[in-house]
Amino acid sequence: MGYTTVSEIAFNEIRQAILSGKFRPGERINQKQLTEELGISIIPLREAFKQLQSEGFISIIPHRGAYVNELSLREIEDVYLIRIELEELAAQLASKRLTQRDVKTMETLFARMKSATERNDFRSLFNLNRKFHFTVYQACRRPLLLELLNELWDRSTRYRTIQTHDAQRVKEELGEHRDILEACNRENKRGLPEAIRFNVQKSLERSLSNMDLSDS
Repeated sequence: MGYTTVSEIAFNEIRQAILSGKFRPGERINQKQLTEELGISIIPLREAFKQLQSEGFISIIPHRGAYVNELSLREIEDVYLIRIELEELAAQLASKRLTQRDVKTMETLFARMKSATERNDFRSLFNLNRKFHFTVYQACRRPLLLELLNELWDRSTRYRTIQTHDAQRVKEELGEHRDILEACNRENKRGLPEAIRFNVQKSLERSLSNMDLSDS
């Protein structure tokens, strides 16, 4: 993905820092330090801050500065409840268009996920999990739906990155992805939307069980 303006570059860098946990919930973002690190002036940084605020990543408090928004139980529930419905819809639409090449890509990704699970390589699993799911969703060929799903995944990533991971949890997730892959290999992709829905529902349950969030 290309970025055409300095403010877009700044927006992406700061958003990734929030998603990765480099900037923690409630933390004040040092604007002077950021301008030095990114090699930009204060004007494009403020433009980036406005966009980050509009997308719910930060809050700008007059005379105090910019702060990373706290994590919220209500937000994670909202995000996942919407994801459940939209991802099931995307899978239903994609089931008619998934190609054998798509399925082969998923098989390769699943093999890498299995290896990463055995190594407890959680960083790789985050990236592989997203690629695996979006190999399915991209086949729906609905640009707006894909745009919404990408935004929702970005929001939920904030929550997933702070969770405590354990071997049992990632084994459960691997089994759910195996079920999705098996559904993709069936004639007419029977059971794919249901397998997707089950996986996202379980992700919500696991997220809630591992978080101590304020209901705000």
